[in-house]
Amino acid sequence: MSEVVQLTEDLIPRVTRLVNSVYLYDSINDWSIVRSSFLDPNFDPALTYVGIEDGVPRGVVVGAARTKEPKELVSAEHSWLKMIAVTPDFLERGLGDELLDKAEASLRDMGFKDIRATDFAGWQIFPGINVKSEVMLQFLLRKGYKKASETANYTVDLGGFRIPRMARDIEQALRENGLSFRIPNTEEKEKIAAWVIENFGPIYSYEVTMAFRHIVPGMILAEKENDSVGFCTMSALELDWLGPLGVID
Repeated sequence: MSEVVQLTEDLIPRVTRLVNSVYLYDSINDWSIVRSSFLDPNFDPALTYVGIEDGVPRGVVVGAARTKEPKELVSAEHSWLKMIAVTPDFLERGLGDELLDKAEASLRDMGFKDIRATDFAGWQIFPGINVKSEVMLQFLLRKGYKKASETANYTVDLGGFRIPRMARDIEQALRENGLSFRIPNTEEKEKIAAWVIENFGPIYSYEVTMAFRHIVPGMILAEKENDSVGFCTMSALELDWLGPLGVID
């Protein structure tokens, strides 16, 4: 019989292996789990449930809500399943039902009116369940969840990558129209984050600040006449993620 415990930092390597074994079309590491749990200012360990048998995690469900950050999006109505992963054999044995029921009951008792799965923007492990991950999708549908959208990861092989001539031509035309492109300095973090929150909202702003955690900020800034007009982050939350991207009207 599985034992259900809270998520603790010592469990992270084993939970990482569990999640990777369930979501074969995604790839996460220990940083992914830490970033989306213990480094989330909204994190509540009481909403974490890990099913363990013989010392090995067989399932995990992590509930979440915007209780602290971003302050503009704090809500007493909406909640999330930040993470849900159960091995197929233990799904059949009912572990998924047990863990999910516990998370849902806790969130309901806290007064939340609805739950979304996995797209807890800013502190998500991935922005939605990949449509190829049919086992987990079918489980959630069976439990009464409905698809709000579909998501898929797009991968570009950078081995031998070159910038297409079409893209170079577009860049040249934009430069002739007065636009410039650069990587900002670390000292510009707060100024750029304030501009992003004004034009694109708090979630994008948070991810922009995360892009500045690198020695060379993971961000391209577009400017015209010294005013910011667009941006794109690189490796803000995860090393191989591109985006978010925003351009003012």
